Amino acid sequence: MDRIRVLLAAHGEAESPGFKENFDVSRRTLAHAAEVMHLPTPLRLAICTLGGLRKRVKGGDGSPHNANTRQQVAALQSALDQQGGEDYRVEAAFASSPPYLENVIDLPAGMDRQLFISMIPTDSRLSCGLVCHALDSSADSTCTRSTVLARMWEDPALTAIHRDHVRSHFPAVSNASPCCLVLVLHGTVVRDRNGGPPGFHAGVEEKAVYGEALRDALMDVEDRPWDRVELAYLNHGVGGQWSSPTLDERMKQLADEGVRSVVAYPCEHLVDGGETTGLPGVLAATGVPETHCLPCLNSASPFIDYLAARIRAAEAAGIAGCCTPCPLRA
Repeated sequence: MDRIRVLLAAHGEAESPGFKENFDVSRRTLAHAAEVMHLPTPLRLAICTLGGLRKRVKGGDGSPHNANTRQQVAALQSALDQQGGEDYRVEAAFASSPPYLENVIDLPAGMDRQLFISMIPTDSRLSCGLVCHALDSSADSTCTRSTVLARMWEDPALTAIHRDHVRSHFPAVSNASPCCLVLVLHGTVVRDRNGGPPGFHAGVEEKAVYGEALRDALMDVEDRPWDRVELAYLNHGVGGQWSSPTLDERMKQLADEGVRSVVAYPCEHLVDGGETTGLPGVLAATGVPETHCLPCLNSASPFIDYLAARIRAAEAAGIAGCCTPCPLRA
């Protein structure tokens, strides 16, 4: 029986409101971005300092992102164990918080091979690309016995899981109000500071395909309680021109059009974290009278079963090498 290590490679967020932890998470996030964008060191330090101070002054709880990822790890381990067969060991690794991805990238002794699953469903240099680049700098033996499973953005099976998740969690809304379902994605750089295309694989096409496929699937739902489905983006606004429309822009448009009810679903966040837990407040501050926010997939059984099926399929296909075919290596 082969021993296979499975790492869920997630972003990672601060688990407390402490200044140092939030500063360090922001510093690492911006350091990754600075590898492909022009982000001067003074700007990065200012962003990290202000962000850390804001979290410290605000207080309260930290982000549930890492804890939710660890729950996914436990659920996936249980699902793989119940199915039997290979001996799997499931772990979490994060780009911006401990345990850091690059520190755990090497294949441990006693393991035959390992699979990485990028927990950002749209591929880019700053999602699954972080895994690929970390593997490129690892030992040859690790690289040749590691596989990165990505390309969730084009998988109809994941689209169907999202669709059913939205249907089962959709709240009761006012029957008299036109209702819009807003799919919230994480934005990316679409133009650099000079107005040209980004100088790295930014995932623009992947986000478009991913969002539109889910939009079409949701509009095909019979007896749906929503009248329309729109896309919106959460942006950071550094390094160039980002995706549009932003969530604020979309909400203003809907309010101006007389939409009375909006339900937001952060479909590109596979676990709830700092950005998604803050969405209800963002929505409530807009001009739309009635707003709701749906939970992420988190450890929902259909999603965990989906991840387990991808792992089993990769093993059955005998996928080897650093990555499955992807645009980053085309």
